[in-house]
This record gives sequence, C-alpha cells and structure tokens, in this order.
Amino acid sequence: MTQRCGFNDRRDGACGRLCRWAGALAFMLALVGCGFQMQGVTPLPFRTLYVGVPENTQFGADLRRAIRAASPDIVLIEPSEIVLTVRDFSDEEDMDDRSIISARKQYRASQLAQARFEIVSSIQNTRQVSLNAQGQVEEYELMLRITFRIVDSRRQIILGDTTLTAIRSLPFDPRFVQAKESEQATLYKDMYRSMVTRIIRRITAADVTEQWNIVKEQESRGDEVLDPAPMVNPMPQNAIPWQQNPSLTPLPSVLQGSPQ
Repeated sequence: MTQRCGFNDRRDGACGRLCRWAGALAFMLALVGCGFQMQGVTPLPFRTLYVGVPENTQFGADLRRAIRAASPDIVLIEPSEIVLTVRDFSDEEDMDDRSIISARKQYRASQLAQARFEIVSSIQNTRQVSLNAQGQVEEYELMLRITFRIVDSRRQIILGDTTLTAIRSLPFDPRFVQAKESEQATLYKDMYRSMVTRIIRRITAADVTEQWNIVKEQESRGDEVLDPAPMVNPMPQNAIPWQQNPSLTPLPSVLQGSPQ
C-alpha cells in the first residue's frame, strides 16, 4: 500500500510540473502573439563611432564599456590610437604643444568614424535648498545635466540635442563636513552611472536606427546637407572635471563643479 501511494505521489508531482511548464509556454506564446518582446541588446546601426568624452575619466570609461556591451561589433575610434604626421599641423602650429596634439588627434579620430557622439554641454552644481534657525545649511541639492547628440561624418544629425538631468538631495551637518563631502562624491558617481544607463537607452532606441538609414540613403543619392550640426569644442583628453566635486566649505549658495 505504501509503495502504491508513493508511486501516485511521484506521478502527481510530475503531472503538476508538466502542467506548470505547459502554462508557462502558453503564456510566452500569448505574449509573442501580442507583439511583446523581451528587452535585450539593441546594436547601434553604425560600424564605427567616435565618443567625445575623455577616455581617461570614469564617465568616459563607463560609457565606452556600456556601448560595447550594447553593440559588441562596434569599433570605437580613439584619439589615443591616432598617429599624427607633419601634414596634420599648419605652419603656425607648434607640433610639440600637447594641447594642439590632443586637439588634432581628436579631430582625426572624429573624421575617421561613421558617427560621432558629442557632448554639447555639461553642468554639475551644488546649491543650498534649506537652512536651519541658525542660518546654517541643512540640505544641498546636487544637479548633473548633460546635453549630447549624434551626428555622422558629414555632420548630418542622427540624434538631435538631447538633455538628461539627474538630481540628488544631500542632508548636511557642519560638524561632519569631511564625511559629507565624501557622501557628495559618492552621489555624483552614482549620478554619472545613472547617466550612462540613460544615454545608452536613448541612443539604442529605434528612431536612431531609422534616422541613420534615412541619412545614409540621402548620402547615397548625393543629397546636399542642408542643416549640418554646429561644431563643438573638443574636450581635452586630460580633462578631469567630470569627477571634480564642489567643496562644501565654505558654504556657497551655488557652486559650479564642471565646465560647460
């Protein structure tokens, strides 16, 4: 009797698992039928890309890593890999000037890429939002705003100027300034990481691929670029302000921490 009951229990368990698998399969088929697709990697439509963010910063490194993860076959054209010749300089330029060399390498890298990711502006600041009865700051607001775009080699706009903003609150206690400045740095790092995720989500959207295909079709027909995107000033490759944080001492009303 005991053995018969055990057999029935195993049979019932197997039937239950089979029913659950069948139900899950039916649910997935229903989702596919209604047009639902699981989120996955969406490759960028171009083969080569220039990223106008210094590669020696944490933000630049994180952004490149995320781009490669979303589009494994893409080739990032880096200024550090460019070899300059005498012909890359004008007669008036000093070929030993590091700033000129950096600018020339960035220009060459951007010219070699099919598409360019450009930072139009960046603002990072900290401002007071509340004071206590003694007039001391109780809370700061941290703000990070980045505007970017994507253009092709002819400066045709693939993705127009797009602005993303991140805001965090920082409770403040003047007795623990050093700890609060460390917390501020941590919050800004989190904001930059959040920016990377949001940027990748935006540049891998379907409308970017659609616009790229339209622009390439126009180029193949020999159409003239009617409204090219304006040039942006190249960022020095030794730029560190992406990770510079405004000091909380002395206590200012508005503190600028990143160049535009």
